[in-house]
Amino acid sequence: MPPILELVEGNDGGRTFALGGDVVAGRDPAQPISITDDQVSRRHARFALAGNQVTVEDLGSRNGTYVNGQVVQGRRTLVPGDRIRMGLTVLELRSEAQVAAHPSAVLRQPAITDVPDEVLRPATEADLAPAPQGRESPPEGGSPALRAAEVEPAFVPGAIAHGEGAGADREGYDRLAALLDGRVKRQTNVAAFALLAVAALAVIIYLGVS
Repeated sequence: MPPILELVEGNDGGRTFALGGDVVAGRDPAQPISITDDQVSRRHARFALAGNQVTVEDLGSRNGTYVNGQVVQGRRTLVPGDRIRMGLTVLELRSEAQVAAHPSAVLRQPAITDVPDEVLRPATEADLAPAPQGRESPPEGGSPALRAAEVEPAFVPGAIAHGEGAGADREGYDRLAALLDGRVKRQTNVAAFALLAVAALAVIIYLGVS
């Protein structure tokens, strides 16, 4: 049996064409290899069988002819397993042994899972409504609100925080500033003392080693 061309991608997948002498492939229904593909020229490419050798030649087609992804320039010798693309159609050259081992080179298409209508149900107005605000307790079976109870700052005395006494605004501000200033000064003094202590310890260690 001579080599065959099988249409493996495109319309009418699985069709086979026997090769003998020179045959033309194209969109023209009168051609020996007739291809239903708008991207294929009416006379797209010529296949030739001479002995056991198969060649392909582009006939000046609009979109070109490709073998294994490479554009055909002049005549190109084919071997079994080569894939020839014309437009959106792919043909595969198959030998008698390949056909005997696997009658078709067309890959099986996976079954498409049907999606039920309820999966694609549009969202209702209730689904799109904003979440209620200020809810103190979660609804039955719901999630708790992500909000912590408000507490007074621990570092601000209560009298200042609540503005007790006359002239509370200015007085409270002054007392808070004085409190913060005193704490900063104490922290600065502690840091300076610690630095001096480390320096003295370093000198003692150095003298002891010397």
